[in-house]
Amino acid sequence: MVIQAGTMSLNGIVLAQNNGSIFGWGGIGFPYILTQFLGFFIFIAAVQAELTQPPFDMPVAESEIVSGYQVEYTGFRFLIFFLAEFATAFAFAAIAAVLFLGGWAVPWLPTASDWYYVLGPMVLFAKVMIVSFIIFWVRFTYPRFREDQLQSLAWKVLIPLALVNIVVTAVLKVVL
Repeated sequence: MVIQAGTMSLNGIVLAQNNGSIFGWGGIGFPYILTQFLGFFIFIAAVQAELTQPPFDMPVAESEIVSGYQVEYTGFRFLIFFLAEFATAFAFAAIAAVLFLGGWAVPWLPTASDWYYVLGPMVLFAKVMIVSFIIFWVRFTYPRFREDQLQSLAWKVLIPLALVNIVVTAVLKVVL
């Protein structure tokens, strides 16, 4: 996103997507998920791993010693852990919505319009809900990896794909 938008500012990334800045061409607004689908896939995998959700839930797996560290908490304290996990998932969904889906921007609506301030938060909320659905869908449908499968996936697939994505994006930015 930073290479493609030319800025590290989240607001700048949203504005670049709204202006149609896909390597400098276009004008109707393009969300970066169209050119960075591989990056979106890697981001969702990293989010699942960070949230310790299936298929990356080794620390809190039921097969571990009585369900991991959560066995020591009951009642309200367990609820706080549970709610914090969901709040973190929504925070990551908001970051993904801003980076890949154009954030609060509506491509066909000028930013100076009064409707922009009304529709912007609703559009961002809808995009966050879509990404949250994807995060929870992955969580509830995929089985847990074994440790060796997880290490193989991370080192042999995800990291090389991320590096290839960075190189291809940089080359396209320079060429186009």
